[in-house]
Amino acid sequence: MSFEHGMQVRFQDVDAAGVLFFGRVYDYSHVAYEEFWASMGVERAWIFSKADFLIPIAHSEADYRKPVLHGERISVRLDVTRVGRASFSLGYRITGPGGAADVRAEVKTVHAFVAKETMKPIPIPADLRVFLLRHLVQEPVAHHPSQ
Repeated sequence: MSFEHGMQVRFQDVDAAGVLFFGRVYDYSHVAYEEFWASMGVERAWIFSKADFLIPIAHSEADYRKPVLHGERISVRLDVTRVGRASFSLGYRITGPGGAADVRAEVKTVHAFVAKETMKPIPIPADLRVFLLRHLVQEPVAHHPSQ
């Protein structure tokens, strides 16, 4: 099951041409990521700093399809695409006001669970694994080749 979060493109997020600064797709993806955990009732402060584990990003990539413009209402769709023993992968699709077919950018991230004190991989905690598996999509958002 996908998770979706909408937002407005703010002035501070765009460059002089009024186009979203390229690195902001990661900011927008992370906002959706935080909302995803919050949708389960996970306290943000706990999961990001107070738990005995960390969930750093081990890999990320982004493909930019069409410009995202100042003032547009966009949607960030998050799909859990893989759940391993100590890591999981997410796919994000940022779409514009034209809906699902109006793809602006796609982001992929791989997150690893590590012990806070040692930074060594640990198994995904059981309750969080259940949540991730509940959102696992068998056929994630299609990756569109560059045009």
